[in-house]
Amino acid sequence: MPRTAKRVCNWPGCPTISDTPRCPTHTREADQARGSRQLRGYGADHDRERKRLLPLAYGTPCRYCGRLMWPHENLALDHTEDRTAYRGIVHADYRDCPAGGNASEGATRGNLERR
Repeated sequence: MPRTAKRVCNWPGCPTISDTPRCPTHTREADQARGSRQLRGYGADHDRERKRLLPLAYGTPCRYCGRLMWPHENLALDHTEDRTAYRGIVHADYRDCPAGGNASEGATRGNLERR
């Protein structure tokens, strides 16, 4: 089994050596700052809508890459940037979508906001 390399925590100014990108203290801080999934807009309504739409998405094209979506793939319920409406089921990330799927849009938006 390959060993994970030790490295300095990527939190600015933290000298702690860790097996993961962040030390345990800063991992907890980042998780708390991110908020719960419900605070991020993924509550019971989101779960119900995803469960309802998922079977209808199989065999239809992803709006990001155009490839057909299947049950064995990682799929997500896509929503508008302001999270007031859903756009349907799409590939969740780069594992199944050459365009990056739902993760690519969120990462792009997040990176722009950090500037």
